[in-house]
Amino acid sequence: MTPALIPEVSIHPSRRPRPRTRLTSAFAAVLLLVMASSAWGSPRVEISGGDSEIRDNIRAHLGLAREGCDLPPWRERPLVRAAREDARNALRALGYYSPEIDIDFQRIDDCWRLNVRVDPGPPVRIRSMDVALTGAASEDSAFQEFLGNLPLREGQRLRHNQYEQIKSGLNRLASSRGYFDARFTTTQIRVQVSEQAADVVVHMDSGPRFRFGPVSVEQDILHDELVQKFVPFQQGSDFESRRLIQLQQAFIDSGYFSDVRVDTHPEDAEDLEIPITATLGARNKWSYLAGVGVSTDIGPRLRLGLENHRANLSGHRYGADLELSPVRSSIGLNYQIPLGDPARERLDLTAGFQTESTDTADGDLFTLGVAHIRQRPSGWTHTRFLRYEHEDYKISDTRGTSRLLTPGLEWSRIQADHPIFPRQGWRLSANVRGASEDLLSTVTFGQATGRAKLITPLGQGRLLTRADAGTTAVDEFAELPSSVRFFAGGDNSVRGYGYQKLGPTNDDGEVIGGRHFFTASVEAEYPIVGQWSAAVFVDGGNAFERLDDYNAKYGVGAGVRWRSPIGPIRVDIAHPTDGDDNFRLHLTMGMDL
Repeated sequence: MTPALIPEVSIHPSRRPRPRTRLTSAFAAVLLLVMASSAWGSPRVEISGGDSEIRDNIRAHLGLAREGCDLPPWRERPLVRAAREDARNALRALGYYSPEIDIDFQRIDDCWRLNVRVDPGPPVRIRSMDVALTGAASEDSAFQEFLGNLPLREGQRLRHNQYEQIKSGLNRLASSRGYFDARFTTTQIRVQVSEQAADVVVHMDSGPRFRFGPVSVEQDILHDELVQKFVPFQQGSDFESRRLIQLQQAFIDSGYFSDVRVDTHPEDAEDLEIPITATLGARNKWSYLAGVGVSTDIGPRLRLGLENHRANLSGHRYGADLELSPVRSSIGLNYQIPLGDPARERLDLTAGFQTESTDTADGDLFTLGVAHIRQRPSGWTHTRFLRYEHEDYKISDTRGTSRLLTPGLEWSRIQADHPIFPRQGWRLSANVRGASEDLLSTVTFGQATGRAKLITPLGQGRLLTRADAGTTAVDEFAELPSSVRFFAGGDNSVRGYGYQKLGPTNDDGEVIGGRHFFTASVEAEYPIVGQWSAAVFVDGGNAFERLDDYNAKYGVGAGVRWRSPIGPIRVDIAHPTDGDDNFRLHLTMGMDL
């Protein structure tokens, strides 16, 4: 039902609360009411005239819900009078001040009916709008934007709810932007019924704008100077409530704290500077991870991990991660050091070992790395890294050992309307890296990769598109280890083909990987029932040695999606347009972006 729109001048008494009774009495009363309703029916209200908005607002505003069929005769006239006044107020709220209202009360079938017939008459229109500010807010761009987009304008029909929106909007804006002494000096709707015209007057004196004062942080978890680096504003800057939300979110996202409360104290302001107090509770020092997963590419997967969130008062943290599967297993260590703005910048020290065995290649890879990671205000994450990699690999019948010292840069950003199940969003990432035989490496090369994914609404469903590409500049391709070569095929590449089973081949027809690759996918997903959806898709692409050799392979298929409590689970059946298998099953788990 549409909420009632009530003029500012209306006064309506609240309903009298019913006394509490014992449970058995309440049950008996409910039972009697049900029986009475079945026997006698219920009061009816018929409203005619005007448009649906008028009728709905009158119905919502009529105070008849507490009246039953046993209405005594002496209550009839007061009920009609009250209904007439309620209907008049409901019409005034919509700008109709000269209505004709006819109300007829009838006794029918041991109950009663109220017939309300209305002719709203001509509407009152806005003749003039006088919305003005004095004080510091008169120079505030946020207020100027608000005044330029008022819900009421000259010539429009008067609507009291839109008049209230102007006042509440000014109040909210003043509170959120630090005008704590703001007050209305005049708020009026002057209606000339004979002229069907209204003059709206809203005057606010904002007073001065308050500023951020000192931020006191109550905690014993980190050094005070480190905690102060989370504060996204300077003392003396103009007050904005969104900055306090950013401060609270920065503390929550840091991973150091569990309970975060941020309080302002306008009553203690000195020289218009408001003191801020943040009270922080410690998060558990240790966290542990144990999980299982499965995908067609690497089979069942077991993952174990642990993390120390507070190794010392400087905010250092470290963790270890172990992953076991039939195709790929790894162990990794990570040590993080916060830098600059600890909510956006850190130094990562990593070490790890990975062993992988596929139908295409085998490899044992040991890595050491350091990365400087910084999130820009724009939302982009910028990473500068230096890695040392030692790899023993086997591709076809060729065995080799490589040593690479690879500096690189990476940019990435994710934008989505939901962190786990987005209906609209995108992801972009790009990576460049290289190595030189003059700097502790067995081969000289340069490599760039890019990945993009876009999710857009498609009716009740979604359209998911993605594209991945990479290119390598190298003189001695045979010296590249398997981890640096490009392959295609698999759950997240070209479905319908096995994991890393697409790419250039040797004389024996064995896939040996390529210098370049390009793959793309288009997928349409539609909800079926509950948390289940159906999808159809087309994937295409390949890895290749030269552009002239590019021979795209395609896979088409369909699948189901389950929005499980731990994230999306996908089951697909794909048919390769050129392959040994007629159909291939693909099972994956993980976020869409």
